Amino acid sequence: MKGLFELRRLILPFLLCALLIAWPARAGEAEDAQKILALYAAGEMQSADAQLDRFLTAHPTTTHRCELLLAAARAPQPLFDALRRLHRTLDACAGQPQAPQALADVAMLNHLSGQDLAAYAVCRDFLAQYPDHELAPQVLLLQGALEISYQSGRFAGNSYALFLSRYPQHPLTAVALVGVADAKLKHGDWSGAHQVYLQALHAAPDTLDMPKVLFNLGQTAEMMGDEPRARHYYQEDIRLFGESVYASRARDRLDSVLANGPPREPPLPDHVEARFAAQVGVYNSLAEAEHAGRPFREAGYPVRFLLRTERYLLLVGEFRTEADARIFADELTRRYGVRATAAPLP
Repeated sequence: MKGLFELRRLILPFLLCALLIAWPARAGEAEDAQKILALYAAGEMQSADAQLDRFLTAHPTTTHRCELLLAAARAPQPLFDALRRLHRTLDACAGQPQAPQALADVAMLNHLSGQDLAAYAVCRDFLAQYPDHELAPQVLLLQGALEISYQSGRFAGNSYALFLSRYPQHPLTAVALVGVADAKLKHGDWSGAHQVYLQALHAAPDTLDMPKVLFNLGQTAEMMGDEPRARHYYQEDIRLFGESVYASRARDRLDSVLANGPPREPPLPDHVEARFAAQVGVYNSLAEAEHAGRPFREAGYPVRFLLRTERYLLLVGEFRTEADARIFADELTRRYGVRATAAPLP
């Protein structure tokens, strides 16, 4: 027993010394990590990347690895680079708290780059792995939007309905309701779509794409034969959102079909109409394309960004025919001083 006591007495000072030496090193490691995070937050990518490489070499077992890798992936940069970094994060951080955010970001960036099938697959993977994660509602809404875009429409509305059953009190409930209405519109259920659009409108109008909702309310009323109600919603769309593409469509309905009696053939559902857009420019980064698209988004026009050979196409508006898209492109050229041309939507 005495020998054991002597051994403890001899070892204890060495342990204390080791702790005193390690403590400043740990503190310095956390401080260096925070400096790198600040550089990424400021968009100083080159300096941040250089410091991150040195940091990971000096601290190969650091607990800050995944936090830093995710920050590097989410910093402002071209979409292709962000996706590459996100996949690196997923490879290095499986099972870590940062993995769900990285996977959700991969789904969204795939969607923004026009890779909707890949985005849909990632959404399904996310919801299978993290069904109770705080990001699950947003991923489920994205999956619903991707289902709507499928030409067959076989799954249209499923994810939105699941969202409503799982999260009935969620702040984005109205967005899911519009998704359900869009699915009904896609399948020609005019009355059902009209009622659900109204439900969404009364639930939370501030969360909705109001020009689109008002136009769809007018369109569904028109298809049900209720011309006074159709006129009301078209006129409200024009009054409140006169510069939007949906207000332009509302004018077309009022000036042509509703001005001359009942339509000879029904208009196509909104999601089937959109086949062309106006291509406004090609940019080297997503940030540049988003900046260029801001005036059009603020004017109420639908804006899309498509990745083509590591450059980003800015597409504005949605039209059924190339001729309509060309007329709109000419108007954008005249009004905004840009070189716009008609282009097919993916």
